[in-house]
Amino acid sequence: MIRSIDLICSHCKKTFKPLSKLYYLEDFSGANSLQDAKLLCQDCIDTWQNRWQIKEAIFTEKDYSQYVTITLKNGEVLRDLDCTALEDIVLVTGQDLPKEAQKKLFSLYNAWDLERKKNTLKTCQFQDEFMRTTFSCETYGGEKYENIAFRFNMQGRLETEKPLPEYIVEQIMIAFKMYQVQKG
Repeated sequence: MIRSIDLICSHCKKTFKPLSKLYYLEDFSGANSLQDAKLLCQDCIDTWQNRWQIKEAIFTEKDYSQYVTITLKNGEVLRDLDCTALEDIVLVTGQDLPKEAQKKLFSLYNAWDLERKKNTLKTCQFQDEFMRTTFSCETYGGEKYENIAFRFNMQGRLETEKPLPEYIVEQIMIAFKMYQVQKG
C-alpha cells in the first residue's frame, strides 16, 4: 500500500512542499529514521541564510585559540565566538552557518591572518660557501632579501652586509640556530 506523509517544518510548524532539496537539522542523539527527522521548509532556510549576512568580522587570538566577533547586516553582534579556519571556510563553534557565510568569514580571516603575519618569515634558506655564509628569505608580507652575507660579532649579535629591519634580524638569528642544529 502506498502512503503519504505531510512534511511539517520543525521550526515554524507549517506544512510544506520541498523544492529541489529537502533540508533537515542534524540530530546527534542517535535518531536515524525519517519519522525522527527535523525537517525545515524553504522559508525557514531562506530566513536562516538571510540572517547570516556578515557585515564585519574581527578575529583575535588568545592562548593559542582563535575567536571572532561577528557583526551581521541586521545589526546583531555575536561576540568572542570560538572558531577554526580550515582550507576555505571558518567553522564557528556552537553556530550553524550557511556555507556562503563560512566562506565569507574565511576571506576576512585570511586578510587578518596575512596582516598579523606580514613581518614574519615565510621562507629562509642558508648557503654556506668558503669563508662566506648567506641567506635568502621572504616574509608573508612579500619582503624579499636575496643572498645577504652575515656573521656573528663577539657579542653574539648578527651583522649583515646590508642594513635590515630589526624584526628580520631577530628571526634570522633564530632560523640560523635551527639550521645549525639540523646540519649537525
